[in-house]
Amino acid sequence: MTVGRSTARAGGTRGAAAGMLLLAMAPGLAGAADPPPAIAELLDRPYLDDYQSSVVLGWRIVVETERYAARYAGNRMRCVHCHLDGGTRPGALPLDVAGLYPKWRAKNGQLNDLGRRIRECFVYSLDGVMPPAEAPEVTATAAYIHHLSRGRVIGDEVPGRGVPTLAATGYDPNPADGREVYRRQCAPCHGESGGGTPETVPPVWGSGSFNQGSGMYQLPLLAGFIHANMPPGEGARLTPQQAWDVAAFLRQQLRPADPRESRLGKMVEKLIRLAAPGS
Repeated sequence: MTVGRSTARAGGTRGAAAGMLLLAMAPGLAGAADPPPAIAELLDRPYLDDYQSSVVLGWRIVVETERYAARYAGNRMRCVHCHLDGGTRPGALPLDVAGLYPKWRAKNGQLNDLGRRIRECFVYSLDGVMPPAEAPEVTATAAYIHHLSRGRVIGDEVPGRGVPTLAATGYDPNPADGREVYRRQCAPCHGESGGGTPETVPPVWGSGSFNQGSGMYQLPLLAGFIHANMPPGEGARLTPQQAWDVAAFLRQQLRPADPRESRLGKMVEKLIRLAAPGS
């Protein structure tokens, strides 16, 4: 069974249930076998149906989060800062994963559908508030993810999913060494203070960055992402040990708190953010 293709099995509830799941995942795409049209092609079309319009809005949310999802996002991050190339780059948290949901998530101890997973990104990676399930920001982002997932076999592992697992080097991550690597290799883009550049380079610490509850704050994920993707365009320019060291350094810097651990702290952060110049 693939996303966007209906392959009903005669007889039995398993095939019927799978078909219902498929239709729920990709409205209007059942029976489609061709690759999904590129976003550029959709943007050039004079007319889009409701599903295609949602796909385009979802893409816009991913690449310009602060413009199209500002009411729920709380920092200066964009979805595309972690899901590189609009969620299409393998090894950089690609988004063609609709067929893996629903799935159990240890983080919240629940069976999560795709919508819940998107909603929690607003809470942690975007350090904002959880949108309601029916919010257009959620449904449009889900439509974009389904668009990217069309043709994937439901339940099968997605090649390049997540980030590469970075093997242990035999040495502990060293934040002091990571600071020196950051200064030489990362600061030219992200800045000495980690603040990045608005709309182009994400902040890697500070009030505008992801909070301590986000997946990117986890050391193995952060190190794997850095090694596979940073500096951009260089192709694994850092050694595995350097990636571990930079990740350890970044985790030591100030950033918003995990909302699960301090509601009062999150209220104080919000007040500080509102009082900041230009807010």
